[in-house]
Amino acid sequence: MTSQDGSFHTRMQPTRSVPAKLCTDGGEPSLSTNDAFSLLANPTRRYVLEHLRREGAAVKRSVLARHVAARKHDCDPDEVPTDALERAITDLHHFALPPLRANGLVEYSEGVVVLIDEDPTIARLLDAADADTRS
Repeated sequence: MTSQDGSFHTRMQPTRSVPAKLCTDGGEPSLSTNDAFSLLANPTRRYVLEHLRREGAAVKRSVLARHVAARKHDCDPDEVPTDALERAITDLHHFALPPLRANGLVEYSEGVVVLIDEDPTIARLLDAADADTRS
């Protein structure tokens, strides 16, 4: 994310004085609305969360990259050009996954990505965006 001074930040800083917590019990959202909007402002992060929600299970990072690239290029995952796939892999590694992990939404290791917390604020925003694209 680029700030006003032009520097680039990959980790979202909580806007609250208390640290973010995982919200697995249906309690208070772990992210503020501002943090949720900041995370979802990046299309790749939206596509990652949408795909992980749809799959409901751990996904290989290479498969996730292929689906993200397909979404960006409006094509079938099997038709993603090699250069687009390489860009998607880089984008996931450097820009999309680190902020999602830092905010407790995903975890990844050994080439596998898993949604570990479906934050209520994020879920509502993704559902609203999905409903908007269908209408």
